[in-house]
Amino acid sequence: MAVVGSRGFLGSAIAAGLAARGSRVTGFTRTDPVLVDDALAPRAVDVPVLVWAAGGITPTVAQEEPARVEAELAAFRSFARAAASRPAPPRIVLLSTGGAMYGGAGRPPYAETDAPHPPNAYGAYKLAQERVLADAGLAATAMRVANAYGPGQRGDHGQGVLAIWMRAALAGAPIRLYGGGTVARDYVHVDDVVDAVARVIARPDAPPVVNIGSGVPTPLCDLLDVLTHAIGADGVRVEHLPSRGVDPDSTWLDVSLAHDALGWEPRVGLAEGIAGMWERRAA
Repeated sequence: MAVVGSRGFLGSAIAAGLAARGSRVTGFTRTDPVLVDDALAPRAVDVPVLVWAAGGITPTVAQEEPARVEAELAAFRSFARAAASRPAPPRIVLLSTGGAMYGGAGRPPYAETDAPHPPNAYGAYKLAQERVLADAGLAATAMRVANAYGPGQRGDHGQGVLAIWMRAALAGAPIRLYGGGTVARDYVHVDDVVDAVARVIARPDAPPVVNIGSGVPTPLCDLLDVLTHAIGADGVRVEHLPSRGVDPDSTWLDVSLAHDALGWEPRVGLAEGIAGMWERRAA
């Protein structure tokens, strides 16, 4: 099988996790792309399952650089056409978004049956990716992953609040808390995401869309409390700032379909996961 974005936070963890489970994994990156001259790279031609974990577009990039988003979608359409043109097209596992996919009149926890209503440009981009695969007629599972975190996350381009906060703490800078800290998110550990991907790959009849998260809302103020405990109160300074006005409302996921269809459930608790992430980051 193949992992596109195999050097990124989630992609590298997925590639390593699948290899540890005995799979032969081929990785693709921006410098070693899966698409060459509008055709699949030779190493990808006979791959039965391809995991798309490329993460060049973050919420900040999506908001500030719409032309870059359009370029990424154009490249993704070319990839989908090339994959669909193969005599035996690969099954695609797309890492989509759960935190920026739902909203509107619905109320969390959001289930896969809730109509997509992206609250920002990033969610619209991921929904467009899902539709590209459907339009191409490819067998695919869109994994709508909540706010993933864990070792290896760098917090680049404004993505990954825990990684951003840890980077600030290590630099002796204040942690920035926007708004009153009451907005809640669903935080899922990278190890649980890897397990979910492995289960989707093992099930050719996996659902076309499946939520992957903790299923639990955690307000930012509570998240900060857990991080402060892991770091030690003396190592944390907090700067309270007004709401940025671009962040989605509180959102978390209903993950019962992942349990029923894949036998999956999140296993890494938030306190345990944050402590382990901080230990690795501070080493």
